[in-house]
Amino acid sequence: MKDLTQLLSSLKSLMVADDYTLASPVAPEVLKDLICNPPPVEWADHKKSAYIDIQKLIKTRLDYAQVFNAMDGFEYNGLTFYNLVQAENENLLWSNIYIRNFEARDNEIYVDPNLTDKVLIGEDGMSLFAYSFADDCFQIRDKASTDYVIESHTEFDSFLSSLIQTVS
Repeated sequence: MKDLTQLLSSLKSLMVADDYTLASPVAPEVLKDLICNPPPVEWADHKKSAYIDIQKLIKTRLDYAQVFNAMDGFEYNGLTFYNLVQAENENLLWSNIYIRNFEARDNEIYVDPNLTDKVLIGEDGMSLFAYSFADDCFQIRDKASTDYVIESHTEFDSFLSSLIQTVS
């Protein structure tokens, strides 16, 4: 299997060949601020909790964090890997990891109990991609029935490889 650097290079090549936009990497000083700074005190508890979990994921899973040194998330052939800081007209994109996790933990219509202790990191048309601290693994979960784990990967490179195979 390819290592993470090779996987990211292959993904970038696929995206360029198919005329997809490549996001710039997250600047090191911005990533450091996101990792080191506490959430704003005025935030509601669910937002603080999501923010802290995302920080923990980036701090503890350096393989996952490495993606942001290459690009700030991506959208390719229906596959979305949530970004950290991308914005359009000074508004965060719908695919921002914080927005997606805030909504998953505090939604007026429905809060999915299968996702509240996970960090959502991406999605496609049929699946959600999450990190489970309890199981220390990256998961592909059924979007309609989130209690069903389709695949589970302890290593991020095998997880990313599995995702890339679905769209290449």
